[in-house]
Amino acid sequence: MIHLERVGAALYYRGLRAVGATCLRRLTTNAGLILCYHNVVWRDDDQIGDPELHIPVERFEWQVRWLIDHYDVISLSAFVDRLSDGGSLNETAVITFDDGYAGVFDYAVPLLDDLDVPATVFVIADAPGRSMGFWWDRPEVVSFHGRGRDRWLTDLHGDEGAILRQMKVARSPDLPATFWPAEWFEIRSAARGQIDIGVHSATHRALTTLTDDELESEIETSRLRVQRATGFTPAFFAYPYGLWDQRVRAAVRAAGYRASLGLGSGLNDTSADPWTLHRVNVHSAASDAAFEAWSAGFHAWRAS
Repeated sequence: MIHLERVGAALYYRGLRAVGATCLRRLTTNAGLILCYHNVVWRDDDQIGDPELHIPVERFEWQVRWLIDHYDVISLSAFVDRLSDGGSLNETAVITFDDGYAGVFDYAVPLLDDLDVPATVFVIADAPGRSMGFWWDRPEVVSFHGRGRDRWLTDLHGDEGAILRQMKVARSPDLPATFWPAEWFEIRSAARGQIDIGVHSATHRALTTLTDDELESEIETSRLRVQRATGFTPAFFAYPYGLWDQRVRAAVRAAGYRASLGLGSGLNDTSADPWTLHRVNVHSAASDAAFEAWSAGFHAWRAS
């Protein structure tokens, strides 16, 4: 069944490309693309950790070069300026990264600097300096397919400690260093170039399940921590797990961020809400045709 779904998806995306649908939509839609990556790794390291999050540097480079050829790749700040001013969003693209993986600073940042391409990295404020990976990359978690996954973001609030305790997983550093959070000195250095630093909460818990006091720590205190560590005041916030509700949105806006971002398919047209911007989550194994289709605003293929 899985094999048939993959074949169906491949045919769907290739068909969109063959008939020119992706090109036509890209050229005629007044809406901007924001991409969400997570980690960039060296070759076969994409077989480690969460299978969707770790893209090989060669594939990432192809995607960036393709974007340069087909879009005006601008900073998130410039994108929000255009959105606020009512400017054209046609064929504009923004690159973002969630979590602040070391691999992003080892492999993606040097490439983006060489190509003169801006990007925003959303950092989990409590993560830099940890000599271990994130909970979702643990082999025991990756291989778990039980129903309990749904409860991880509700009853357990997406909290690392609670999830690992429930699974009886020892917290030991068994992942490559590129899967660890980047150190603050790497983040500070990148921020002096093409990279803007945003906030991805303090602990990466599911904000919609937290109290108001906990929200303050995740949204406001985390921002101060990033500011002190980097010397830069973050202007943008990314919701952990892409989860938000009106209470969370209001808290982020009240904290003074210029915009905040979720996850999911779709582009941002001129009516987009700056505090719930769409981002296309780039699967690390996405084919070239799938990547082009998602970038044009087509949703991921689903079997009927």
